Amino acid sequence: MKNATRKGLVAVAGVAALALTVTACSGSNGGSGSASAGGQVTIKISTFNNPGFGKSTAQKPGADLWTEYEKLHPNVKIVEDNAASSDDARNAFNTAMSSGTGAYDIQMADIDWMPSITAIADKFTDLAPYAKTANGDWLDWKTAQGTVDGKQIGLGTDIGPEGICFRSDLLSAAGLPSTRDAVATALGGKDATWQKYFDLGKQYVQASGGKAWFDSAAATYQGMVNQVQYSYVNKDGSTIDPSTNTTIKNLYTQVTTAAKDDKESAGLGQWTDAWGAAMKSDKFATMLCPAWIINNIKGNAGETFKGWDIADVFPGNPDVKNDQGQPATGGNWGGSFLVVPKQSKVADEAAKLAAWITAPAQQQKVFLAASNFPSSPTAQADPQVKGKTDPFLNNAPVGTIFASRAAAVNVVPFKGAKYFDIQTAMANALNRVDVDKSQSAADSWNQWVQDVKALG
Repeated sequence: MKNATRKGLVAVAGVAALALTVTACSGSNGGSGSASAGGQVTIKISTFNNPGFGKSTAQKPGADLWTEYEKLHPNVKIVEDNAASSDDARNAFNTAMSSGTGAYDIQMADIDWMPSITAIADKFTDLAPYAKTANGDWLDWKTAQGTVDGKQIGLGTDIGPEGICFRSDLLSAAGLPSTRDAVATALGGKDATWQKYFDLGKQYVQASGGKAWFDSAAATYQGMVNQVQYSYVNKDGSTIDPSTNTTIKNLYTQVTTAAKDDKESAGLGQWTDAWGAAMKSDKFATMLCPAWIINNIKGNAGETFKGWDIADVFPGNPDVKNDQGQPATGGNWGGSFLVVPKQSKVADEAAKLAAWITAPAQQQKVFLAASNFPSSPTAQADPQVKGKTDPFLNNAPVGTIFASRAAAVNVVPFKGAKYFDIQTAMANALNRVDVDKSQSAADSWNQWVQDVKALG
């Protein structure tokens, strides 16, 4: 993905060229499903990265929900088109919706797309009756993100509660805390802050002989901006003037200072082959870890790679408050929805499938198979979910850790229709400083301000 909004290229570096390209036209790779005179129904669904729905492979763990559903419904055939990136899927989706033809029967939508989708809610099926029949349940804030004017047009799949993934071998070699509990304590535990995270990073850079602390300024910034309730867009949908947006300027300055001046960043563009390859080298020691990114690390490093672990901690921001005046804690990066365009020829059957996929039992199966953490409280409370450990992460109790991280989130960012484009411009600005090194931090900030103003 060009920006750092959520899931980008597939887990294993180098396989992007093999990924199917999403098309907006009808036909074998896109367009609406069909129902035959004999009652046979074909439902086409567009996904990206690894939602964990399909059959498990070495590259993409999955729960094989398609086979299960087809056995339960012999008249249904499911065709999944899995795009390499969120951007690929979004571009095709936008084209289909604007033209009025060629949309998939079910579209997996990134959280950052949802404001633009709710703005045209009349073009989507109200899924609330289907969700009720399937006994679906979601966290209140997740339901709210997919609801407009009392209609639930998006059914939540996963959420992205964040911990800190770290290389225990690299930290140990540098003489720094290297166990789960020790890393959490070193970052401040319940009182962890970004300043403490960057301060420990400076220690690591010095102790390791100049190795980087984190992978990417853009990725690290993503965790920071997701703690701001109104980052780029006001509650009324208007854009906050970027030239006077001191909250964002402070975050930008903090992360670019750590990346450039303190040399804490590996300067790797997220979702690039170089970024993936670095997960099995010594180029960086920590990274922000939403539940879904575990598969990316495994796929790139190899499941037998030793060294990666995860701490039950995430930096907070005492300078950023939520609507209740509380300092921001925890972090959620990502989480998707399923929507059903009304233009689908099999919208009723597609809505039934979307409701079934996102029901608690299926969310549980997806987490156990593919690490995508449930947005369903019922699924989160399941003993198998709570008890899941991950051998790749030194047998970390990931079910417990991600439940703890989800409970720590006290800010749900408001993302208006312009958020996606503004955040894309910010990721580009950070990459100019950190990856391309084509501009100074000051010049790149000024360009971002102009880019946002040009969006109108």
